[in-house]
Order: sequence, then C-alpha cells, then structure tokens
Amino acid sequence: MDWIEHQLGELRPRYPAWDVWAVRCWPNHVVWCARPAGTPIATINADSPEALIAAIAEQEATAA
Repeated sequence: MDWIEHQLGELRPRYPAWDVWAVRCWPNHVVWCARPAGTPIATINADSPEALIAAIAEQEATAA
C-alpha cells in the first residue's frame, strides 16, 4: 500500500456520505476528488488530503 492508498484508507471511513478518490497525474502530481454519494460528478478537486478535508467541511457547513 502506498501513501495515496493509505490516505484514502484514512479519509473514506471519516466521510461515509462522500465518494473520495485520488487521480494520479503525470509525472508526480495527485488530485484529490470527492463528491456526495450518488452525485454524478466530482464537486471537489483539491491538491492535498488536507485541502480535501477543508473543502468537504466547507460544503457540509453550507449544506446544513
């Protein structure tokens, strides 16, 4: 398991109402993506797991 898979393993249980995944871009960049479960397209694209967490928190706060 590499670092990206480890991070996804940490994020997915924390956000069960979200689909979370990472897209590896050549040569060494990763885009962290998320969408509310059932949504057809990504609503969040972030440069780091920390930025993804912040964006999810922001969307959850505005939805409440």
